Amino acid sequence: MKITLHKTINILLLGAVMQVPLSCSKDWLKPDPLSFYEPSITFTSKEGLQAAISSCNRNLTYVWTGEGAPLLTDLLFSEAAVNGTTDKSGPAQDLNAMITPISDNNSVNTNKINFFWYEGYKGIKYANTIISNLDRVPGLDPALRNQMMGMAYFHRAFRYLWLIFDFGDVPLLTKEITSPKFNFRTTKREVILQQLISDMEFAVKYVPANSDFGMVNKGACQQLLIKCYLAAGQFDNAIAVANTLINGSGYSLMTAPFGTFVNPMPDIHNITRNVIWDLHRGPNKSIAANKETIFNVISREDLVNSRQDMLTMRNATPFISGSGNQLISTPSGKPGLSTSYILTHDKIDMRKTYGRGVAISRPTWYSTNTIWNDPDDLRHSVSTGNWMRMEDMVYNNPALLTDQDLYYGKPLQKYNSAGKVLVMDTIRTWFEWPHYKLWVESPRSETVDNYAGGASDWYIYRLAETYLLRAEAYFWKGELALAAEDVNIIRRRAHCTKMYGAGELTMGAIMDERARELFYEELRHMELSRVSYIFALTHKADEFGKAYTIENLSKSSYWYERVSRYNNFYNKGVKTVYGAIFTASPYHLLWPVPQSDIDANREGRLNQNFGYSGYEMNQPPIDNLKDAIAAQQ
Repeated sequence: MKITLHKTINILLLGAVMQVPLSCSKDWLKPDPLSFYEPSITFTSKEGLQAAISSCNRNLTYVWTGEGAPLLTDLLFSEAAVNGTTDKSGPAQDLNAMITPISDNNSVNTNKINFFWYEGYKGIKYANTIISNLDRVPGLDPALRNQMMGMAYFHRAFRYLWLIFDFGDVPLLTKEITSPKFNFRTTKREVILQQLISDMEFAVKYVPANSDFGMVNKGACQQLLIKCYLAAGQFDNAIAVANTLINGSGYSLMTAPFGTFVNPMPDIHNITRNVIWDLHRGPNKSIAANKETIFNVISREDLVNSRQDMLTMRNATPFISGSGNQLISTPSGKPGLSTSYILTHDKIDMRKTYGRGVAISRPTWYSTNTIWNDPDDLRHSVSTGNWMRMEDMVYNNPALLTDQDLYYGKPLQKYNSAGKVLVMDTIRTWFEWPHYKLWVESPRSETVDNYAGGASDWYIYRLAETYLLRAEAYFWKGELALAAEDVNIIRRRAHCTKMYGAGELTMGAIMDERARELFYEELRHMELSRVSYIFALTHKADEFGKAYTIENLSKSSYWYERVSRYNNFYNKGVKTVYGAIFTASPYHLLWPVPQSDIDANREGRLNQNFGYSGYEMNQPPIDNLKDAIAAQQ
């Protein structure tokens, strides 16, 4: 597996020189690969090819990093979370009103739906530029050529997987576009899946197992191929690849503490060392001792030119440090939390301990309570410090000391003795969260006073998910005992004592375990959409006794059943302090194709999804791979 990082650093620096700003411009339809690479220069050497691949890697990391990371948009379209920024009218809360083909769907103040569209096709364009130009390099070793082709296929397939399960039928592009083209056509999802499977089978064959951290490797290609096989209903193939990855590739689950132990604020929030905490510390994610890592984001404080801040402590923790707001009062009616941005006079520094949260992602009751069915689960453990509840935080406003208020340093209360709510905005300010996942060191915050979550390596793929993917494949085949055992392997690592038997194993149990294990890692909506599609493909009934058809998924789907039953905000009459009501509809299984790109494609037709304006103008999508390839001419 991975050994060193120095080669990756050198390649990243090469890639940084060659990159243009990765803004989400509305230009995927334009034939402008030269804005990213100059093929006559880039594709004449091995180093240039490596730089191009590395730039694809860097582009991918923006899914997980930054304020309002696109990952959070994917999460809010699920049963696990909603957008918690209740102080404005723009966020994606009333989905029925806010999500349209002409909405501002690419902003930290709204949502990042269009990020997945534009950056998806931008990544595909970058990969296709590599694929189409590889054979131009004189004297390129055939083995190296196939390795780089496989890596480019991985990047193209990774983007296409989210495109086909976030947007459904979309255009298939398999080569570099070198001349103006305004007649793109939509291709059926299952046709695109055929291409992805072929590409990833090639990648698994030729991409090496050993590579530097942050670079595409055989394990990453195998993980992606498993997902493609599952989506196509090829369950035996998915199991075979998962078996190889789990048993024959040098990976293993981490089951004991390892690496660097960090206990950042022991006087306020003490950590009892445990494997879950160590597994999710940035310094431990990309080291040889960590056998669970398959594919990672690489972001380090010392890599000044390439680091990207995770901002997890801003994106997904409660809004407790707003300036000038009486967010949480003491039972005596006084402001309970310090609102100063510089807390040099206060020893109980909540911002430094937990982050300066704004709750862009606000968890549901399902994700903080319903799924936690074992009191010994380390991932939900308050006693070790892994999990955080509001009641474990204390009043820290220094003014309480001056007033000789007895509540200073005492646990927060949501209600007073008369039952009055002491929290100004319970949606944004009062919820639990996995501290072990979200705490990221912010060393630059000592000067800028941000505490939003600094640079850190981050998991894209790790072996825990491989077990859950294999469990899913076993489930589809009806081999429930094997499926249950794969879920239980993950649970045993978390020190759970409650295990699933074959008779208890449903797809819901697998999706619940994914929610426990893969928070802030998986693209939750994409995965639920993928599973919804498989339910329709197999005609298998879900745990609610419902079956679905592919033709009517935008009207009835497994995704919507889970959102309806488990998300306690959407369609429940919940209203923000600004007045927005949380709503969602079955057609939100798929997102709107940007109207600007539909209009720009003036000589052809890009289909719109059901539920959005323009759907009535759709034309039959391409339904075979031969015609889809020919349509690119």
